[in-house]
Amino acid sequence: MNKLIAVFFVIMTPVFSQAQDEIRTLVSGCEKRYVLAFQDDAPGFFVDEKNRKNGTAYELLLEIVRRLGCKSTEQITPYLTLKENFLRNKSDIYALSTPDKELDKVAEFVEMYSFPRSLVVSKKASTDKDTVHTLLKNPKILFGNVAGGFLFMQLSEREELEAKHRLKEFPGPTGVFNALSEGRIQATFSSPAFTYYFLTREKKMNQFRAIPDPEGGLYHSGFYLARKRLTEAERGKIREIIREIRADGTLLRIASKYVNPEDLIYYKPTGSF
Repeated sequence: MNKLIAVFFVIMTPVFSQAQDEIRTLVSGCEKRYVLAFQDDAPGFFVDEKNRKNGTAYELLLEIVRRLGCKSTEQITPYLTLKENFLRNKSDIYALSTPDKELDKVAEFVEMYSFPRSLVVSKKASTDKDTVHTLLKNPKILFGNVAGGFLFMQLSEREELEAKHRLKEFPGPTGVFNALSEGRIQATFSSPAFTYYFLTREKKMNQFRAIPDPEGGLYHSGFYLARKRLTEAERGKIREIIREIRADGTLLRIASKYVNPEDLIYYKPTGSF
């Protein structure tokens, strides 16, 4: 009988040990499951020809959760639904976004990088002498915008274009740039990532002009962290990780897949240029 008991313990010791390891991992690991919100549109999120998930927002959000050591649930929706969900405290982290007064009421904005906007306009509807100012005043130029958003457009510009019926809205960036390519609109404001994904990558840039707008200032892109769903300690940890992602070159590595080489300067570690 004693031999039988001894054999039992010899056999079961690895099982007990494995169970203890699993309990230890569960206790010491992160038990929180973060709800990640991002728009179901490129270049923030898209599925490539090999059915793999890609995109700037997608990769950066997953990198944050990986460094937190936690699990996550992906909330991938159109922009207006995404924003409504966030305002109703149904998400933890939203990326990528520029500052938004409505979201500021319920969440903390954490900047990751800044960039200048450009005005992308059809060559057929413009000349080399055109500027952002002349095109905004040109009654023949229809602009495209994301419904409920600004797409790097200033409020005064949007109001003026709407008043003159020169603004068409679409559910997401893909709709805006499809309309631009098809001639249903003639211009839209853009970021380095948008210009690369929709025009350079598709070999359509020769049909358009990308007019720099040095007077338009810098646009700040980053993450919104929900105040009700995340504690100050959790938000502090995420802020630290966001700084690390830029400082250690991870942002630059990810951005190199999504912007033109000349625009990578905006994604380099702070102080490296």
